[in-house]
Amino acid sequence: MKTTTEEDYQRNVTVHGRGSGEEQFATVYSSVLAGRTSLRRTIVHLAWPAVAENLLQTMLLIVDTFMVAYYGSVSIAAAAAAGTLLWRLHMTLGCIERGTTALVARRWGERDREGAAKASGQSLLLSIVIGTVLLTLGMIWTPQLLSLIRTPAEPREAAIPYMRIILLGSIARMIFFVGSAAMRAMGDTKTPMWIALGMNVSNIIFNYVLIYGKFGFPELKLRGSAISTTIALTLAALAVLWYLTAYRSGPHVRRRHLIPDFRILSSIVRISLPSFLEEIVISIGFLVFFSFVNRLGTLPLAAHALATRLESLSFMAGVGFSVAAATLVGQALGMRQLPLARQAFRQTTGLAVVVMSSVAVLLVVGGRFLLGLFCRESDVVELAYALLLVAAVEQPLLAIAMTLGGGLRGAGDTVFPMLSSLGGNLVVRLVATYWLAFPLGLGIYGVVIGTIVDWLVRAIVVYIGYRSERWARIKL
Repeated sequence: MKTTTEEDYQRNVTVHGRGSGEEQFATVYSSVLAGRTSLRRTIVHLAWPAVAENLLQTMLLIVDTFMVAYYGSVSIAAAAAAGTLLWRLHMTLGCIERGTTALVARRWGERDREGAAKASGQSLLLSIVIGTVLLTLGMIWTPQLLSLIRTPAEPREAAIPYMRIILLGSIARMIFFVGSAAMRAMGDTKTPMWIALGMNVSNIIFNYVLIYGKFGFPELKLRGSAISTTIALTLAALAVLWYLTAYRSGPHVRRRHLIPDFRILSSIVRISLPSFLEEIVISIGFLVFFSFVNRLGTLPLAAHALATRLESLSFMAGVGFSVAAATLVGQALGMRQLPLARQAFRQTTGLAVVVMSSVAVLLVVGGRFLLGLFCRESDVVELAYALLLVAAVEQPLLAIAMTLGGGLRGAGDTVFPMLSSLGGNLVVRLVATYWLAFPLGLGIYGVVIGTIVDWLVRAIVVYIGYRSERWARIKL
């Protein structure tokens, strides 16, 4: 991997329109350097749309599950089983967006529109290839995958066509993932948010028509939900492609940028490979971890699910600050502004700790009331609230791990985040959770404490990566 020195950054070189000769355009730092706004406001400006976008993407599955609930527990179980598998498959294969973010942010920071267009075009090309592979293999292995997670027979039979229909939208989903990453890398976090909102609205409309058989359409039930999701994803992908190719402030991707360039493709793959391994580790750890929770019985399982759902409000904030850190650090390095990159790391992480700790306090204060809205069984609510109190401790650790990890990825250093997941998710969480929950007999409390230990280790690993400044020497 090529590296550059501290002296290179101190030159503070700005490259104008390199390779394209097009008009100058703004980076996320333009207003900061001009003194019109502060870095802190810029961080918030980048983070909140990313939080909203992730919530909207999560809502796609939640809405589907809610709208098929009318047809009973089999439909709910089928949608949940297939949805869990699809989520992990898409997160694992969609990790090429990490390479996209690093390359596009670096080129945009260098004011190299042609380079950003090339990186975006090659990323789109790679997303089409990966989407095709996922579609083909997923269609073949759907029954086996559902059996792997021990889906009961009746929901499994209903889930097979549901999952296969959604897999038809795999190429569209990959384009949406990668295209949105390119937009965020250029500092535009609002457009992906609006596209995700449009995707949700269209999904709800098509769900209503196709699930329940309205306006002369047949009542397709669970299959109607899958068709609606595929249509919504396709519309979102088309919107992303329009932005990247035709929108004035976009990178202006052209046909020539889609011709395979193995140098750029290899860079995207090289940067994304550790993240790919990281996602595989997360998926394995995810399945094993929840097998531990399932062993504890129905009450702990229900309480843990409720507590985790509420805690995800804080987690989404972490995702937003992670995106902001990736964009800010990547563009600062592209501008040869190493001190600005350091400042972006510090301020983004500091804000994330404050915001996520504040959310934790709110959950502690109002958690029992909010849990009561989801469940009327007092024993489940009380146990879930107790778990929420324990989980509140991990929020500052979560903020540090997610934000520093995002900044490292934006700089092109995906090794330390991968080591963080390897050490935390696959080793520490599973070992600590099992030991605390079973040999020590702490049960579900041991599961939550083990999770805290996991995030502590992750935070330490990415902090070491940040302090090493290996990320500052990576040349993309």
